[in-house]
Amino acid sequence: MESLSFLGQFTRLTLVRLCQQRWLLAGLALLCLVLPLGMGQAVQFLLSQGVDFDGVTLAVTAPAGDETPRLLEQYMGRMEDIAQYCRITAMEESEALKALQNGDITAVLSLPANFIRGVMQGDNPDLRLITRGDQPLESLLLLWVGQGASDILSAFQSGVYAVLDLYEEASPPGLTRDQVVMDINLRYISLALNRSAFFQTHTISVTQTRPVPLHYALTLLAYFALSSAPLFLPIYTGNWLNFQRRLRSLGWGILPGCASGVLAGTCLLFLLLAPSLTLAAGAVSLPLLGAAALMAAYCSLFCAVCCLLSGSAAGCGALSFSLALVWLALAGGIVPPVLLPAGLREAVRLSPVTWLMELTAWPMGYPPVPASWAGLLLSSAGMAGLSLILYRRRTGWQEVSP
Repeated sequence: MESLSFLGQFTRLTLVRLCQQRWLLAGLALLCLVLPLGMGQAVQFLLSQGVDFDGVTLAVTAPAGDETPRLLEQYMGRMEDIAQYCRITAMEESEALKALQNGDITAVLSLPANFIRGVMQGDNPDLRLITRGDQPLESLLLLWVGQGASDILSAFQSGVYAVLDLYEEASPPGLTRDQVVMDINLRYISLALNRSAFFQTHTISVTQTRPVPLHYALTLLAYFALSSAPLFLPIYTGNWLNFQRRLRSLGWGILPGCASGVLAGTCLLFLLLAPSLTLAAGAVSLPLLGAAALMAAYCSLFCAVCCLLSGSAAGCGALSFSLALVWLALAGGIVPPVLLPAGLREAVRLSPVTWLMELTAWPMGYPPVPASWAGLLLSSAGMAGLSLILYRRRTGWQEVSP
């Protein structure tokens, strides 16, 4: 009982020492309240605007007298999925090349003579796609469209050959081979024009399960809490440790001093985090306050380790800021998780910012995965043990008078 009373008094004194940094606390409180929520709304607005893209214009040419370009312009213009980004127009080759040089069109598709007949007979005639060298993105888009069209054509031709093989094995009476070829090609053309019925549209959020504003609000809040280590430097260095050494000489161990620092940091961070989480959730609840307390305790442990490892404001700030920034990037707090490279997406689960974000999102209806709980528990145990070792070393130094 005496130990608990001593720990309570010690924590109160430590908290009073921390609260003497009024301007620093006011600035951190303002950052935690305004920036995460404002940044979340700003990112939501930017991502909802999309990219300014006017589409591409593809001119189709063919030898004189060939009506294929006009037919392609007519039928492909009806395909809504293609019309959203690509406009097809029929032109003479010389006119198309001049328009390409002037920048009026994006590319020229040159068809050989008897293109449709060659496709129907399975000859696969070669095409020429002429693009400008100063428009690489548009050229890649057209290349992707062309590859998709080639895949569709190959699949359709395989179906045509399969039907013709069946016809050769058992020819129905009164049905000629030319009629079979025409009918099956018309059938596949109809399937191509109505291919949107074969697809299902799924909307994928760039932040996966959580809304964009909430994702960025929670990740930035975790980042600010983790990078606030210099705020706690006065209770892990200087005269405060001299006081701890005197207590050790009186028979008190290192546990009350180290625990009081972590508890005081937890109380202070809780007062900073709880209002911000309440604003992000839109309501206050006991589970939300519990998540805020756990987040504050974890960040207080991390700040204690940074302070004890460095011992100076510059070193402590550089260490906590660098680690928190790397963890923020891995958690998708800078670039959305879906847009991260495949290798970095695999490392998202290794970021403490991810663990803290999922912890605080839990009361809002987004349960964390077991890996996040494991990461929080194991890293908390490791930081607690490391802080005790470092605290013992710091308070074990001999006190020297100036």
